[in-house]
Amino acid sequence: MAKLFKKIIIAAALIFVIIFLFQKISWLPSFKNIFRSQPVVIDETPIIIKEINTLAQLVTVTFTDEVVMDTAKVGNGMPSLLPLSIGTILTPSVDKLVIIGRGKVIAGTDLKQIKEKDVFVTGDSIHVNLPAAQILQTIVNPSGFETFIEQGSWSEAAATSLKVKIRDKITKQALEQQILKQANDRSLNIIEVFLRNTGFKKIGITISS
Repeated sequence: MAKLFKKIIIAAALIFVIIFLFQKISWLPSFKNIFRSQPVVIDETPIIIKEINTLAQLVTVTFTDEVVMDTAKVGNGMPSLLPLSIGTILTPSVDKLVIIGRGKVIAGTDLKQIKEKDVFVTGDSIHVNLPAAQILQTIVNPSGFETFIEQGSWSEAAATSLKVKIRDKITKQALEQQILKQANDRSLNIIEVFLRNTGFKKIGITISS
């Protein structure tokens, strides 16, 4: 009986020694921390940046428009007679090309531009400096063009040049309608919701100038 009791004492001592050594090399938590509630640890900055980058190009606003563009030149045909109040005058014929274009402008934020210097994390607080919204794409499909008037002879290059002007005009009108401001506002709201769902309590977001 005494021998059995001695073996139990020795075994218990060995167990305590092993636990003590494991705690020293951080393989086991200390006894005082076993039942203590641990604070919630939010991911470090590089991980947060990676999660934001996965959203890639954040498309927030789409602007659709229709533009009519025309061009004219002196034609190669016979002169035409234009009536005037005091008679008539010979004038050269005029060739005219009118094309209608329908397209859309896509604006948003390129989140892949965010670097580590743009994100500041302190506990459950975060501040993110977002890149400014930009025009991501202006789309006018071939089916979006309609030739309304084609008088005279026009080359393919002349028609293409007019279509490029239509696309540029659609982009310009989208900018005049404050599409970038709308895109920035939407991006702020979306990123704030994203960060709040990640676990942050205090969130600050600014837009790069």
